[in-house]
Amino acid sequence: MYGEDSIDLLDRLSTNKLDDLTDPFMGMHSVLTTNKGRIIDLLSVNRLPDKVLLMTAGESKNKVIDWIEFYTIMEDVTLKDVSTETCHFRLIGDSWEDLFPTMTDLSIHNSFIWEFEGESFIAIKEEMSSFPCVDVIGTADVKNKLNQVFSTKCKSLTLEEFTQLRLELGIPAFGYELTEDFNPLEAGLISHINFNKGCYIGQEVVARLNTYDKVQRKLVRLSWEGIPAEKDITYDGHLVGVITSAMNGAGLGFVRNSHAELSRELECGNQKVIVTEILAE
Repeated sequence: MYGEDSIDLLDRLSTNKLDDLTDPFMGMHSVLTTNKGRIIDLLSVNRLPDKVLLMTAGESKNKVIDWIEFYTIMEDVTLKDVSTETCHFRLIGDSWEDLFPTMTDLSIHNSFIWEFEGESFIAIKEEMSSFPCVDVIGTADVKNKLNQVFSTKCKSLTLEEFTQLRLELGIPAFGYELTEDFNPLEAGLISHINFNKGCYIGQEVVARLNTYDKVQRKLVRLSWEGIPAEKDITYDGHLVGVITSAMNGAGLGFVRNSHAELSRELECGNQKVIVTEILAE
């Protein structure tokens, strides 16, 4: 995003207080919500010296662009989709001190310019639950070069292995837990919501749910034998939740508050489903 009003516009469209990003290389996550307070996507926003780097899920990119452009009226804002011009690596773990010696004192979500073998990259300090991460973004033509560098220091994960890790860490993903079927409080995204900022799209709904404790269900981790053949979660014949992500033995789902208890035994078809972690407050 380019233009002096980029941060201000994003602040008025999403849940976090993005106007606190006053200096270059400061970053924050914020939830883009509908008028009904439902999740469009969880955004990564990073202020750079000459632009704002906005990262979405690949599948939500066009919807996010359309949403922002719809609400851009007189603002000095220009969107440019650079997804096909860039490569993005996520390095999971804490053994990167030799490559990123300045990363230690950096706050989560903040970034810096990483110079490596004559190339410049954007490096962002991130985390996946308790796991530290580094997101490295560069031009598409250096993808193979970066892959060679990183592959000597770590194991590449397949999509299935990454999904398994995501589920073990209880991290919601776009298209599964992050959809317009759910609101950010249900999905455990309260740390990316500022309740003292100015208005944003969907604020009234989100604020009312929080103030009057009206959130009806919570994101939870679940365990089971095998892979459930159904998605509906029941208790004593009554529908109490839904499975949103599933792999062999474990997954994520939303369960009504009255049944979102640790070690609670529920049913999915003829299978027993057990709540192993509560992921939303």
